[in-house]
Amino acid sequence: MHPALTAILSLIGAFIVFQILIRIVRKIHPIPIPWQAALFFDHPLRRRFQSASKIVQQIGVGEGMRVLELGPGPGFFTAEVSRRAGWGRLYCLDIQPELIAKLRKKTVRDGLENVALMVGDGAALPFAENSLDLAFLVTVLGEIPDKDGALRELYRVLRRGGVLSISEMLPDPDYSLKRSTIARAGKAGFEPFQEFGNFFIYVVNFRKS
Repeated sequence: MHPALTAILSLIGAFIVFQILIRIVRKIHPIPIPWQAALFFDHPLRRRFQSASKIVQQIGVGEGMRVLELGPGPGFFTAEVSRRAGWGRLYCLDIQPELIAKLRKKTVRDGLENVALMVGDGAALPFAENSLDLAFLVTVLGEIPDKDGALRELYRVLRRGGVLSISEMLPDPDYSLKRSTIARAGKAGFEPFQEFGNFFIYVVNFRKS
């Protein structure tokens, strides 16, 4: 076998083994990705294979909506959601204060006046019942230790008919199969009504019945 081909196959094999090992570890100990690593998710390279505007359009953010962005990280989607919500309100909640601090600088720089930032736990949301129109999570659900508790909280704070949008993407180590995501959200009372994407990157929108 040609040495170059051997090297390529070795790299592919090492990547697959790494993915398997890290997924096992994170299934046992689901925790947020360290904030230093999360900063790379706002890298311009990401925009080459994932369009923030396309994902936000699929999520269904509209003018005047009260929107919760759970786990915004450094704010890859925040500016686009803020623009589409218009005179509405965007609440960005993350458990890591360092990321909220980074995001605050970005919102000030970009003049995003309809954005409220807060540090908090997805399993104990600081909102009243039936107070939000839409909530979305992009590659976040797998990082929450109490996933079912977080989904119950999202059900509580969304109004009747409100929308929950969950997006997953490979090679994120916390990636969950679409059918698993639908089943878990269904246990909390959500009903899927829209699906976008493919096996590698998808968006599923649910409605609070």
